[in-house]
Amino acid sequence: MQFVVYAIDKPDALRLRLEVLEAHRRFLGTEPANYGVRVLLSGPLTEDDGSTMRGSFFLLEAENREKIKDMFANDPLQAAGVWAEQHISAVAVRQNNMPTEQ
Repeated sequence: MQFVVYAIDKPDALRLRLEVLEAHRRFLGTEPANYGVRVLLSGPLTEDDGSTMRGSFFLLEAENREKIKDMFANDPLQAAGVWAEQHISAVAVRQNNMPTEQ
């Protein structure tokens, strides 16, 4: 099953986000499989300037929502208190125009 996770940073959390960003990236590179989660697509949400980070976006594959909640409970961004809110929704992908090679 696929899920979208959409997380919005707390106001003025950019400095804190940048402090834990590398730990967050390492976590995503090694830990999702330990929770039964596969990261299909991820990246920061940005302001309209395209570079100032203001949140996080993930397209994930997991057996259920609980596996995703368990994983994100241990994400460095969550542990540091960067996110003000986090939304998890199941998604039925109907169209995918992403290139197969990056």
